[in-house]
Amino acid sequence: MKKQKFTIQDMVTVGLMAAIVYAATTLRIEIPTPMGKTMIHMATVACLISGLLFGPVRGGLAGGIGSFFFDIFNGWASSAPFTLVFKFAIGFLAGYITGGKPRKMSWTLLACAVGSYAYTVLYLTKDFIRDLLLGGAVETAIADISVKAATSFSNGTLAIVVATLLAPVLRAALERAGMSKKLVG
Repeated sequence: MKKQKFTIQDMVTVGLMAAIVYAATTLRIEIPTPMGKTMIHMATVACLISGLLFGPVRGGLAGGIGSFFFDIFNGWASSAPFTLVFKFAIGFLAGYITGGKPRKMSWTLLACAVGSYAYTVLYLTKDFIRDLLLGGAVETAIADISVKAATSFSNGTLAIVVATLLAPVLRAALERAGMSKKLVG
């Protein structure tokens, strides 16, 4: 019998981590901007941890799906398709760089930085283009993304630190629970 590449256990892992990403997004502080609002939240931490612990595909799917559903159900529906792709990138990049396996702290830090800051660049670029397409002046678009850049870089940096420190602890807990061979890497 041929082994499945994406098992039911993989689906459960992605679903559980997507729910954690969704819940982490609800822990937020909304900040007004000239063209809407942005927020500081813990979802980036959950997206990074998903990739670090469960690899690029499962981690990326968890981050993208959890954030997509948050946007759909909480007034950000027009951003949901972008969020799906951009948050997928966080988990995918973090998982790809580490291979979803334990690495030296420097590799984990690099993986988190690449995932987090790639998201920030994608998010700011999308919003700048959106602001211009909605008829905003270039100055207004720059003011909008300036607030969002400060928020996103702060949020991303916090996520890098927290995920880098938390991932080894969570990995050890999974290993003690006998889950490492089934779930991790």
